[in-house]
Amino acid sequence: MYPHFVAVDASSYEDTAHPVAIAWSLADGTIKTTLIQPEDDWEDWDYALEDIHGINQDTLYQRGETSWSVIRELENDLEQPFLFCEDTSRTDFLFERLYEACGRDVTLETGHFGDELSSQRDLNEWLMDTGVQHLPCDERVRLMLTAWAEDNK
Repeated sequence: MYPHFVAVDASSYEDTAHPVAIAWSLADGTIKTTLIQPEDDWEDWDYALEDIHGINQDTLYQRGETSWSVIRELENDLEQPFLFCEDTSRTDFLFERLYEACGRDVTLETGHFGDELSSQRDLNEWLMDTGVQHLPCDERVRLMLTAWAEDNK
């Protein structure tokens, strides 16, 4: 039984950024991912990030799910409303944007995934070695799952 991990890709690193993709893990270690269709007032976009997450605006409009659909599916998949991520402040900010688009308060809580690992692991070194912050959301979730599994053998 795995804890739940989450990662969210954003349109930029600015304060006006919005979520463009989200990946989360299920209790069996399966990873789900989906694109998020931009809301009408989500205009922020950094073209340089397309190289990292591999997503362009046209793809989001054509294949993205609505904010409401994403929230509903994510909440239905969780046994508890707590997820681990590699950057809690960024993830919380993007959750706020996602929920705000639906006129709802955020019902999920996040914690740093390093809190689930033993203190013997050098987390900062691992973060630098994997370059996790420069990977698409599904790869970041996969790396967190792998680190947790190795730590809990």
